[in-house]
Amino acid sequence: MLAAIQAPVIMMSQNRQDTKDRVRGELDYDVNLRAESEIQSLSSKLNLLSEKIGDVDDLLREHLKLKEQSPGR
Repeated sequence: MLAAIQAPVIMMSQNRQDTKDRVRGELDYDVNLRAESEIQSLSSKLNLLSEKIGDVDDLLREHLKLKEQSPGR
């Protein structure tokens, strides 16, 4: 008789836990999607900065080359 009373309670508890696990999984998935999007955005910004640093480096090299070639200094 005790088993007949416990079985539905145990099943309800398991169903609640399954629901909590599913919701937690969905939330984790949403967080991972947002994190991936943010990482891609940051990666694009870093690539742009790297290109700009390369351009500045090229300009500085050119400036130094011209400065070395200029007479009188």
